[in-house]
Amino acid sequence: MKDLVSKILSQADAQCIIDAVKKAEKLTSAEIVPMIVSASYHYPLTRIYASAVLSLPLAIALTYYIAPLFYFHKDNLWIFIVFFSLLFIVFKVTIARSVFLTRLFLNPREVDAEVREAAITAFYKNGLYKTADKNGVLVYITLLEKKVWILADEDAHKKIEPEFWETCVKHIITGIKQKQFIPALCATIETIGNRLAKEYPYKPDDVDELKNIIVGDN
Repeated sequence: MKDLVSKILSQADAQCIIDAVKKAEKLTSAEIVPMIVSASYHYPLTRIYASAVLSLPLAIALTYYIAPLFYFHKDNLWIFIVFFSLLFIVFKVTIARSVFLTRLFLNPREVDAEVREAAITAFYKNGLYKTADKNGVLVYITLLEKKVWILADEDAHKKIEPEFWETCVKHIITGIKQKQFIPALCATIETIGNRLAKEYPYKPDDVDELKNIIVGDN
């Protein structure tokens, strides 16, 4: 799961995103920081629940049909416990390595809460609240959950309508689902740059205050 970013994001892709940010920031004094992580959270309870759900019917079937072949009674509780325990361990390891199975059992409410918390934490951890004009924008993307959260600092949040950010989020998510993540993100960065330029035109003495891309959980 930790390698999800490296599997999806090549060095060329990262450079494409950086170039898009630099191009956008030539139009505005605001700061745009895309952050791409494999997952916002490791979801331990989801893995336990999924492992139990998958192990239970198989353990029952094995106890009922396979155990008698080895001269064990099909109602033998200890045989069921052995089968269930072994299957649980196998599924837990498998699910931890499988993006598909993890996504299959994720709780949407938990996902929304974890992504929101992770995005807010990243916003402050990476200093987006420290820009001179309070106009830093974090585009937080988590690949496991296929979620995007855009956070604008105090002044930009007041000046730019929420509907604009919602449209940007939808565009990136659509790109992820259609396997057009990089083009969708770069296009959205350009759109954000154009919108920010209306409120914060580029200044000749502008200083690049923040990173142009953050990959991983740093």
